[in-house]
Amino acid sequence: MSLIGFVDTVAQEWKKALVDAEDHMRRPEIHLTNMVTNEVVQFCMLPEEIRVRTASNFRSYNIIERGEVKLPKGERLTSVTWNGLLPSARMLLYSFIQHAVWEQPIEIVRALTRWRVAGDKLRLLITQTAVNMDVYLKTFDTEYAGAHGHIKYTIDFIAAKEMKIMTVEEADAQKARAKESSAFEIQRRAAMKSNVGARIAQINGIWELALIVTGNGGDWERLADLNGWSDPANIDLSDPTTWVMY
Repeated sequence: MSLIGFVDTVAQEWKKALVDAEDHMRRPEIHLTNMVTNEVVQFCMLPEEIRVRTASNFRSYNIIERGEVKLPKGERLTSVTWNGLLPSARMLLYSFIQHAVWEQPIEIVRALTRWRVAGDKLRLLITQTAVNMDVYLKTFDTEYAGAHGHIKYTIDFIAAKEMKIMTVEEADAQKARAKESSAFEIQRRAAMKSNVGARIAQINGIWELALIVTGNGGDWERLADLNGWSDPANIDLSDPTTWVMY
């Protein structure tokens, strides 16, 4: 081989190495962390596609003479699912395998099965995507493929949301507190209007009105907007019970 041919060969190999390195850096990664035990599973072989499903939960109503009407009522939990392969050591020669995070397929199956049965909360992170969320492992189906130890799998996650469980007594107490708070707010607003009404003779313009109502005369513009007073210099302050104060 001539010197020029040798240099060309080296240049081509160097270019190929750079392309492979850049492709490896851009390659997404899937990290799954057990929030209870702090164990981590990273999938060394990426699936062809990952499906993320989000949707609103609609409630249907049948209104006379208008037909069926659907209104949004909350949100359905997000789900993430994909089909993949847990490769055996025979596939470590291939460049698309992330060798640094490879584990024996059976060990990953045992860990994920244990997490699913225990109902542990997990953190799912898929780099280069918007998926970074707390989840539960809903289903994990496996199939042993061929004689080389590969394992095909289907995995399905459901978003984890905090849920506060209360006894009947606690729920009733919370409702009572909310009712008392609402009644107190109504009484406070009525007292404020009554106080403003008692001082009506002392009010000289909307600035002083804002000072009495909000404690800040600079709020007069917001007060005028709330009440639809287009000309703050010429407003009717005779009936304070009709004012919108905040």
